[in-house]
Amino acid sequence: MNDMFKGKLADILGKMDEKVLQAKLNAALEMLKKGNTEDLAKQIGKIDKKELMEKMNEFDESKLKNMNINMDEIKKNISSADLDKLSKLVGDQGDEIVKKIKTLLNQK
Repeated sequence: MNDMFKGKLADILGKMDEKVLQAKLNAALEMLKKGNTEDLAKQIGKIDKKELMEKMNEFDESKLKNMNINMDEIKKNISSADLDKLSKLVGDQGDEIVKKIKTLLNQK
C-alpha cells in the first residue's frame, strides 16, 4: 500500500515538474521575444553553464516527449534572431548551447 502511494505521489510530482518546466520555457521565450533581456540575462547568469550542457546532452526526442515538451510549438515560437540574442546573453558557451538547442529543435 505504501509503495502504491509513493508511486502515485511520484507521478503527480513528475507531472508538476513537467508543467513547471514548460511554464519556465514559455516565460523565457516570451522574455526573449519582448526584448526583456535584462531579467533573462540575470536568470541565465545564475545557471551553471557546464551543468546546463550536461542536462541538455541527456535530452533526446523521446525524453522531451516524456516531459511533454512540444518541440513543434517551440519551433513555431522561436526565430534565428531569438537564438542569436540567447547566444549573446549566455556569454562564453552561448554558441555551444544554441547549437545544442538547434539540434534538439531539428530532431525527427
